[in-house]
Amino acid sequence: AMGMPPAAAALEAEWKKLEDKQAWLLNKVRSKKAIMQEARQKGKTVHFGSLMDLRFEKHSEQAVENRKYKGRVVFRGDQVKDQESTHAVFSGHTSSSAHMASAKLLDAMARMPGFDGQDADAVGAYAQVVHSEVEGYVETWITLPLHRRPASWRSLGYDDPVAPLRLNLYGHPKAGLHWEQHCAKNIPAN
Repeated sequence: AMGMPPAAAALEAEWKKLEDKQAWLLNKVRSKKAIMQEARQKGKTVHFGSLMDLRFEKHSEQAVENRKYKGRVVFRGDQVKDQESTHAVFSGHTSSSAHMASAKLLDAMARMPGFDGQDADAVGAYAQVVHSEVEGYVETWITLPLHRRPASWRSLGYDDPVAPLRLNLYGHPKAGLHWEQHCAKNIPAN
């Protein structure tokens, strides 16, 4: 990232972070058509999606020294298709609005006389979740942008290379629910 403009460096750092965590499995690349055919033969549902990168400036309303560039790689949850090439259907059950109400209540209480409080954001929260470990997960394969595909893929002869998505990413229609399931399983109740 040396010599890159700050916005490009922030985005490159985000890609590298997710690649280092193996958010998707580059060594398991396959042809999308072959996976679709296999799923149909087995009567199995699989999902296909793609990634998109975003860059933005945090705190742009503040003085220049307080501003920071941020990169984010997200799953295109608005374009998920299944093995039949139709839009994937996700159940209505998603993350809990009760969680948001609870957080707002605690925030309000912390501001009352005699009370104190703080909150903290989990670092890379969603990407802490391994998809195969959450209830109801559907096998999901991603198309990587051309500039992020390994050069070695060219020799495979696929015109439609996809890799399995291993970690939960922002933008996935079930990302919030998967994070809640992960927390419920891993954070003690008392």
